[in-house]
Amino acid sequence: MKLCGYSRKRSRGSDAVLLAYDFAGVVAAAMVRPNPLMAKRIQGLIGRTVEAVFALPAELQAAIDLFYQSESVVQELAGKLAILDISAADGAFDLEQLRESAGTEAVISFAEGLLLLAVKERASDIHVEPTEDAVRIRFRIDGHLQERFSLRRNVLPPLLSRLKILAGADIIERRLPQDGRVSIRLGDRTIDFRFSSTPAVHGEKIVLRVLGQIQQQPVPNLNELMFSKSNLEKLQGILAQPNGIFFVTGPTGSGKSLTLYSCLKHLNEIDTNIMTIEDPVEYRLAGINQIQVNTEIGLDFQRVLRSFLRQDPDIILVGEIRDKESGKLAAEASLTGHLVLTTLHTNSAVQAFTRLIEIGVDTFLVAPTVIGSMAQRLVRRICPDCKQEQGLSREEMGKHFRWTGDKRVSFFVGKGCEHCRGTGFRGRLAIHELLEVNDELRTLIGRNAPIMDIYNCARAAGFTDMHHDGMKKVLRGLTTLAEVNEMAMH
Repeated sequence: MKLCGYSRKRSRGSDAVLLAYDFAGVVAAAMVRPNPLMAKRIQGLIGRTVEAVFALPAELQAAIDLFYQSESVVQELAGKLAILDISAADGAFDLEQLRESAGTEAVISFAEGLLLLAVKERASDIHVEPTEDAVRIRFRIDGHLQERFSLRRNVLPPLLSRLKILAGADIIERRLPQDGRVSIRLGDRTIDFRFSSTPAVHGEKIVLRVLGQIQQQPVPNLNELMFSKSNLEKLQGILAQPNGIFFVTGPTGSGKSLTLYSCLKHLNEIDTNIMTIEDPVEYRLAGINQIQVNTEIGLDFQRVLRSFLRQDPDIILVGEIRDKESGKLAAEASLTGHLVLTTLHTNSAVQAFTRLIEIGVDTFLVAPTVIGSMAQRLVRRICPDCKQEQGLSREEMGKHFRWTGDKRVSFFVGKGCEHCRGTGFRGRLAIHELLEVNDELRTLIGRNAPIMDIYNCARAAGFTDMHHDGMKKVLRGLTTLAEVNEMAMH
């Protein structure tokens, strides 16, 4: 659903109208009190078929607030900051000065506008970075940092203080790192941000990670994650096994949690008891028992996992294997008849086995319990609004695809448009490598064989790496050669 730029508000939310149009070209006019006469008036204005639909006041107001939050609006708020006299006589602010400057309307409005703009633009992180003579603000979108604003240096103390107040951090402490959480209301839901500050040469740097975004997104089905046909069939076969450990590996931010939740959604049946241990709980699925780790009261992965075994589970998700004890408990749980899904920080699917052994899990536990391992990376997806075909020469085909025929094959790129801010990309998808563990691999793992022996054995059984999967997605027009070459080589 794509929003149009029309709204009408006589009172906050109660008489608002928000337009959207679907791919069939029919415009939906969301209203608190659907009015067919107003729908006809709008139809006359825009020359398209309009249908009046119901929306709750809070939902409607939240959508309007987000739609009208733009970079130009926040830039205007930044301009109001620039004209404020918020400098201290000696360059240092005391507690009262910080509180007073952080409470000015311009600072409050800019901070709120910045957070809402990040949500609207699908940013995963906001970076507030002091330089020698300015304050740079960047958003990480689709895995890449993009500069949004450059502010005068003197706005740094009140802006940092405002963000610290929202996060419950100490506004006077500038020498030590601090962590916290910022929450803002958006209609009937809350958007959460993880706050982190650290001292740097030119002042404190703050990073806000957007957490509330993912909680509002529906968990996709497995067939919506753009798996290749062969990998999807292998994955479904692994998930059909009654017990064992299945790993999803990759660096932080590679989409491991989303993949695992799609697996849980695939397995979620009325006769199946699924329990999860997470830090934090990133997605919510009906019918699944989820537990949030709380180390402050001693509720860690190990303690929860031990209690799970007395809760009659069929399937257990462990957010991450972090140490020997959690790895050993997961292996023992699989040996007692449970299917265990979890993540591990490794660069490839094959390295999952050696990583487990490195952290201290015995080979006699690893070899019989691991049933599969999948590594993944996220690549940027070509923007559908500016996607265009581009041919490859015969030489390029031979280089990238080992193509020796005469047939010319096309691939696609994004030329850049307003929808993708000129980047040519919008959104991301995963490229995968999936390894099923057979008896021969189990023997090698049990002998603690070198990783290259395990890799060669896997290749002989049909294993292909994520670069191969990425090239398939290039040929399908989903991403570009440069993206796959960059991410698959990491």
